[in-house]
Amino acid sequence: MTSSHGRGLHLAAAVDQRSAYDADSYVALARLAESGGLDFVTLDDTFARPGPDALAVLSRVAPVTSRIGLVPTVTVTHTEPFQVQAAVATLDWVSRGRAGWRLDVSTTEGEARLFGRRHAAPADALWQEAGEVAEVAAQLWDSWEDDAEIRDTVTGRFVDREKLHHVDFEGSEFSVKGPSIVPRPPQGHPVRVVDATEGQARRTAARYADVALVRAASS
Repeated sequence: MTSSHGRGLHLAAAVDQRSAYDADSYVALARLAESGGLDFVTLDDTFARPGPDALAVLSRVAPVTSRIGLVPTVTVTHTEPFQVQAAVATLDWVSRGRAGWRLDVSTTEGEARLFGRRHAAPADALWQEAGEVAEVAAQLWDSWEDDAEIRDTVTGRFVDREKLHHVDFEGSEFSVKGPSIVPRPPQGHPVRVVDATEGQARRTAARYADVALVRAASS
């Protein structure tokens, strides 16, 4: 799912469904969108409501689609950036280079209590942290060179250690050391999507997003 400057219009559809836990219903919607020529589908997710994990659902959709981009919402507050990037990279692998991810933050005290690590923070601080997650994810994806995997069965060597690179990232709320545990994704960097409707998210969107979502307003 590479961003393209050659086309003026990209079409997408949300496949959100309330109280739908069966993956088959999401598969059907994604395949319908693909047959209609859409560029990608999105699937919302949040800690505030019950429902299946968007990343896991679209990982199920990936093998039964062939062209359409797959963009789950990934909340980067209270989660481990190292695990987030590995999950997104895995989606890119199972979809053969069709993954994106919509970065989102968790702002409520109720959601914070689900984890018990810290209290809710102001939105501007959370979006700064989201930008740091986007930055360290990119560094971890770059920690494997494209030809780092050698898979030499004769010598028993899976990877060329000289083509793995150390990452030592210190963010405002987390630190990460690498390299990643997942080889470099087929796209290199899966497409980053940010909802820039709220003012606090716009700086992060401007710096890191490949796709920024805005709402149309009528006069």
